[in-house]
Amino acid sequence: MTEAIQAANRPGLNSGRFLRLLSAMRLTGFAAFMRPMLPYLGGVALFSWGMILVAWVLLPQARTVELVIPDGTASRIALGETVDTLPTNLLLRRGDTLLLINEDIQPHRIGSVWVDPDMSTRTIVTKEFQNAGSLICSFHPGGAIGVSPQSRPGLSSTIIPTLFLFFTLSLATV
Repeated sequence: MTEAIQAANRPGLNSGRFLRLLSAMRLTGFAAFMRPMLPYLGGVALFSWGMILVAWVLLPQARTVELVIPDGTASRIALGETVDTLPTNLLLRRGDTLLLINEDIQPHRIGSVWVDPDMSTRTIVTKEFQNAGSLICSFHPGGAIGVSPQSRPGLSSTIIPTLFLFFTLSLATV
């Protein structure tokens, strides 16, 4: 009991509430100990989910995907070589902006979009572009680049961060 009194006398703790909770836990078990905490824990759970939901809503819906075609790409493709700096697959969301930057001396193409030497172009990713599976591509030896649709994380993706924040906050403040 002396440890409980010492803990109750620490700065920042409400000693009367702490002792009442301690005696309730000893006399009637864990359920009686938790009963006064339920409204508090419910509030912490709602606060946690609200904070994660705000972060989810603020996720950027569209982004810019930059694809740089390096100098010498056309000559390497003509020799049947691959260009290691170029991806074989693009992960695109509908509404993204695909920024093609051509640093090569030859014009290049991806789908219906052409980009001249030492130029850049932007195109908005549409549903048809995103769901094509693969696009004609002049900077890959096979003549095509894969396109994988990527969707925004669902609302269910907020569950695990909410649980983490809830347990962290509830343990830190109890």
